[in-house]
Amino acid sequence: MISADYSKQKGVALLAVMILVLAVTMILANIFYRHQIDVSQAAVSLHTDQALLIALSGEGWAQELLIEDGKQSQGSPVDHYGEIWAQAMPLFPVEGGTLTGCISDLQSRINLNNFSRYAVGNQLQDEMNKADQNGFAKTWLNLLELLQIPSSPAKVATITDWIDPDDNILSSWGAEQPDYESYDPPRRVANQPMTDVTELAAVSGYTVQEVQMLMPWITALPGAGTSQLGASATTPININTASEEILLALGGFYGQQFVDTVAQGRPFSNIDALYDNLNTNLGLWDVSGATGVGNGIGRANKIWPTDLINVWSSYFRVYLKAEIGEAEIEVTSIMHRAVGNLNVISRDISMVPAVLPTKNELSEVEKLFAKSGNEIEADDRYDADSAIVQPACLMMET
Repeated sequence: MISADYSKQKGVALLAVMILVLAVTMILANIFYRHQIDVSQAAVSLHTDQALLIALSGEGWAQELLIEDGKQSQGSPVDHYGEIWAQAMPLFPVEGGTLTGCISDLQSRINLNNFSRYAVGNQLQDEMNKADQNGFAKTWLNLLELLQIPSSPAKVATITDWIDPDDNILSSWGAEQPDYESYDPPRRVANQPMTDVTELAAVSGYTVQEVQMLMPWITALPGAGTSQLGASATTPININTASEEILLALGGFYGQQFVDTVAQGRPFSNIDALYDNLNTNLGLWDVSGATGVGNGIGRANKIWPTDLINVWSSYFRVYLKAEIGEAEIEVTSIMHRAVGNLNVISRDISMVPAVLPTKNELSEVEKLFAKSGNEIEADDRYDADSAIVQPACLMMET
């Protein structure tokens, strides 16, 4: 009897020990697991900090390139995609990871804030009435037609009213705050320059899908506006870096002939060389009373004035990607270069790799406005075999 009780007590004690061991094991496992998580999070945090510092050092590299390029072209500023700043940074190995990046020209696009010039007088109506002169309004409407987006002067007027500083409607084409009150939900007119191209989706007359289609060819730069004296400032389109679509929009009546002339002649070292080329190839010389082509007066500078096109740029976008361990940092900076000076005017830092546009996908910015099931049709606008020179950034971002 005593032996049976002893065996039973021994079994209970053994079971208690096993339960205790199991409990201790589970506690230790939990502690170890949490420790591993803490170590992993600390490593990712450390790698993220390192990646950010490396990306910012890459930004400094880009600044030096642009400053040096500006020094070399002083007296006769010119920018094109054959220059060293436009070449993609090779995959640069750093301790524990890599860094790569590129610089693109934002003045290869249409600056939406340039439309503020039409807030003064009857400039919009005057431009539309002149058959022999191009401007930002006509170029914009040509681009809309090229992309099969409905176009009318109202597409310019509503942007102008959105960014001009007053509440006065530009014309019967425009739209001010009372027009936006009927929207669901109502919108507040900015009455200041756009800071991001996605803002266009809020402007009367533009749909989300239209903005998605326009994204590759538009920008929102601060270097445009209207002074108190009524003088307007614009950021001209750099003809040396403009895409085929922008060139077609600029060409207007001259269309493909304008595109071919520019594509075959660029990079142009100065605006006069461009005008000479256009006058000769498009038959724009008026040689009456002069001997020899080019000795007369050309009309190219009247059709495409220097406030519309030029051969230099002041605004650039720098894209950098740093990878350290499991951490990835993307930095996109907008830089403004003036004589002897360069400033970073905006910087976007992303810890999650950006989903950049491909032929079948939308960018993250575009997805902010996209509706379920909406997609942009695939296209071959950036065909590598195109005769139009394209920046290194396009190869990295597609």
